[in-house]
Amino acid sequence: MNTPVQQVGRTSLTLVPIAIVSRGVAFLIPVAVALWFGVDLVTDAWYWALAFPTFALVLASSAVATAVTPAMAIIRKEAPDRLPTLIGGLLFWTGITALLLGAIICSAGPWVLSNYTDFDEQTRELAATFLWELLPFMVLTATSAVLRAAVVVDGQFKHVAFTPMIRGAVVLLSTWILLQPIGAHALPWGLVIGELVQALWWGSLLIQAGVGISPSIKLDPTIKRVGKDLVPIFGGEVLMAFNLVVDKGFAALLSSGSVATLEFADRARIIPTTLLHSTLVMVGFATWSNLIAKGERGQARRNMDQSLRWTIAICAPMLAGMFIGREVLIGLMFERGAFDQGDTWNTASVLGWYIPGILPTLLGILAVRAHVVERNLGLILAVGVASVAMNFSMNQLLVGPMGLHGLALSTTINLSLMSFIYVICLVPVLPENLIKRWMPNIGIVVLSIFIAGFWEVVMGVPSSIEDPSLWYGTIACCTVLALSGRIIWSERTP
Repeated sequence: MNTPVQQVGRTSLTLVPIAIVSRGVAFLIPVAVALWFGVDLVTDAWYWALAFPTFALVLASSAVATAVTPAMAIIRKEAPDRLPTLIGGLLFWTGITALLLGAIICSAGPWVLSNYTDFDEQTRELAATFLWELLPFMVLTATSAVLRAAVVVDGQFKHVAFTPMIRGAVVLLSTWILLQPIGAHALPWGLVIGELVQALWWGSLLIQAGVGISPSIKLDPTIKRVGKDLVPIFGGEVLMAFNLVVDKGFAALLSSGSVATLEFADRARIIPTTLLHSTLVMVGFATWSNLIAKGERGQARRNMDQSLRWTIAICAPMLAGMFIGREVLIGLMFERGAFDQGDTWNTASVLGWYIPGILPTLLGILAVRAHVVERNLGLILAVGVASVAMNFSMNQLLVGPMGLHGLALSTTINLSLMSFIYVICLVPVLPENLIKRWMPNIGIVVLSIFIAGFWEVVMGVPSSIEDPSLWYGTIACCTVLALSGRIIWSERTP
C-alpha cells in the first residue's frame, strides 16, 4: 500500500505533463497580446488595469481556496450531506465580497491614474475603462475558487490540472473573435468569457461526482469560521499581491512601455509558480487537509517536509537552466508581430533579476499552506504587512539607479526574505534531524547557483536556440536534475 507521501509524489508527477500542456495553452494568452499589440500604450493600459483585478485573483486562487479547503475536508469527512449547502453559501458570500471590492477598485482607478502615473490622457482613459470591463472577471474568479476547492478536496486533481487548457483556449478564441468589432476591449471581455466557462466546467464536475450545489445565503458556523480564517489569510495574500500593483505604479513613472516590459517579464517568471500550483501545491494541500481531518497530524507534517525538499531538489537546476536561457525563452514566447528583438532583450534582462527569487517563492507558497493547516494564520497577515513596507522601500531605493532592473531586484529580495520567514517559522513542527535531511537538497541549490553563475560570467547569455552554449548549459542542468532524482529516489519511503 502506498503511504500518503508516496501518493502525493506519484500523483503530482502524473500531473506534470498535463499541467505543462494545459498551462502552455494558458501562457499563449500573453503571447497573443504581444503579437497583437506589442509594447505600446494599449499594453501599458491593459497590464496596469489587470494589476488591480489581481486582488480578485488573490482572493480566489489563494485566500479563498486556502481558507475553504481545510473546512471542506472536515465537512466531507464528518457531515458530507452538508457539503452542497456549504458550497452554495460560500459562492454567494464570496461573490458579494468580490463585487464590492471590485467596485471600490474600479471607482478609485481614475484618481490613481491621474495622481500616480505619467500616462497620457488616452492611456489613462483606456486603463480606467478596462477596470470596469474586468469587474465581472473579478467576481467570476472569486466564486470559481470555491468550486475549484470543492473539486480538489474531492480528489479530481487531473480535471483541475486540465482546466487551464479549456480556459486558455476559450480566452484566445473569444478575444480573437471580438478583436475586429471592439478592438482592444476584446482583452477584458475575452477573460470574462474564459472565466465563465471555467466556472461552469468545475460546477459540472461536482454535479457529475454527486456533489450538488444548493443555493444558500445562510451564514452557518462553517462559513463563519471560513470568514474568520479568511481575514488574516486574505489580508496577508492581498498585501503580498499589492507588491505587483506597487511595482506597476513605479514602472508607470518610467519611460513608455515600461509597464508592459515588466509584465511580460513577470509572465515568464510565474511559469514555475503556476506549475507548482497545478501539481504539488494542489495535491499536497488537499492531502494535508484530509490527513488533519482524520487526526493524522504527524503524517501531514512528514508530508510537508518531504514536499519542501522535493521542491528544492527538482526546481533549483531547472531555474538555473531558465536563467541561462532567459533570452531564448522570452524570444520563443513573445518575439513575433509587434514584439521585436529589442523588446526581447529588455524583457529578458528584467527577467534575469527576477529568477533568483523564484525558488524561495515556491518554498514560501508551500509553507503558507502548511501554516494554514497548522492554524498559524496571524503569521500570514504579519508577513504581508512587512512585505508591502519592504517592497515599497526597496523600490524607492533601487528604481532610480537601476530602473526596471531595480523593481525586479526589489521583488526578488522581498519574496526571498518573506519566504525565509515562513519556512523558519514552520521548522518547529517538522520532523527532527531537519539539517541532516536537507543537506543534500541544499547542495543541489549550491551546485545550480554555480552553474548559472559560470554561464553568466564565462560563457555569456545565449541569444538563440542554435547557440551551443545554450545546449551545454542544458546538459549541465539536466545532469544536476538527474542527481536530484537520485537523491529523491534514495529517500523514498520503504
